[in-house]
Amino acid sequence: MKIAILSNIFDSNSDNKEVEDSLTQVGKKTKAALESYGHEVTFYDVNERVFEKLRRAKPDAAFNVCERFNGSSLFEPHVASMLELLGIPYTGSGPLALATCMNKPMVKAVLMHHEIPTPKYQVFYSRYRKLDPELKFPLIVKPCSMDNSIGITPESVVKNEEEMRRQINFILKTYSQPALVEEFMAGREFTVSILGNDKEAMPLPVCEIEMGNIPDNPDKIYSYDAKWDENGINYNQTYMDCPAKIPKYLELKLQKLALETHRMLGVRDYSRVDLRLDEENNPYVLEMNPNPGISADCFLPYSATALNINYNQLINIIFCCALERNGITNDKKVSCVADVIKEDGMAKADTKEEVKALLSIKVLAGQAA
Repeated sequence: MKIAILSNIFDSNSDNKEVEDSLTQVGKKTKAALESYGHEVTFYDVNERVFEKLRRAKPDAAFNVCERFNGSSLFEPHVASMLELLGIPYTGSGPLALATCMNKPMVKAVLMHHEIPTPKYQVFYSRYRKLDPELKFPLIVKPCSMDNSIGITPESVVKNEEEMRRQINFILKTYSQPALVEEFMAGREFTVSILGNDKEAMPLPVCEIEMGNIPDNPDKIYSYDAKWDENGINYNQTYMDCPAKIPKYLELKLQKLALETHRMLGVRDYSRVDLRLDEENNPYVLEMNPNPGISADCFLPYSATALNINYNQLINIIFCCALERNGITNDKKVSCVADVIKEDGMAKADTKEEVKALLSIKVLAGQAA
């Protein structure tokens, strides 16, 4: 099968070099993973010439890991739209879901409408807007439409109105977009990855984001530095624990909320939902991430590892979810899950139904293979 990998190659002098290096590498690793299954794979740098290149090449399908166009994540939905116009089946969410999930206040409005718990919030287009009296400090201030925790620092958690307005002003001036202000949940932070579509979508084991007692990050915020600054204390004292060490009832509740969010927002093939507990251990959805990061050290591959799913297998699962959704037969005769679960004492699952049953059992039991 001829597969196009849509990714990015960036200018090495960028201010977000760590993020962009990661995005470039994931495109190359995805290419290698699909080639290991015998496909003919071509890497495409998404720029102003890619439309014509794809039109001439006529690939059978595309694996879309592009998160930028002209350096901006705001154009991510347009890349999916381009593939729609070309009639090329592709992995991941469509333009509507991508655009919706990029707008954090919109996501929260949808969640509240469907009674999925998410922190109360207010959008500020000016630092002078009156604060909604229903919002109680502490609050957290973040950009409305940035990814990869850009704009989130320990100073984002504010304890009073003076701090809040200072942080709102920082967001407005630095990112030229409104500021999202929401009630801060002071408890533990988790993430749940989802694989699949509609009724067949399944949650992977819950991951907890563990952060040490860092003096300049007392609220344990998973900030930009904690994600990307390899030389910083926030990065070096932050790690993932998967499966999370939590009671069974909480695990199932987090997975259920993530699954409902995935389905409600029309996200496809794979996603990641970020959640946080309040002081009484009630979970709240913070954010939906369609087409989330799939570099080897990201949450989704890490969660898959807890089920003994290696990186190449994970990429194949995502790809075959997209093929199945589009009614396409994989010419390499490798089902999306045929080689996924290998466990001593357990027969290899040969059919989709058998593997789905095994995955469901293992996920809900919270067991690693």
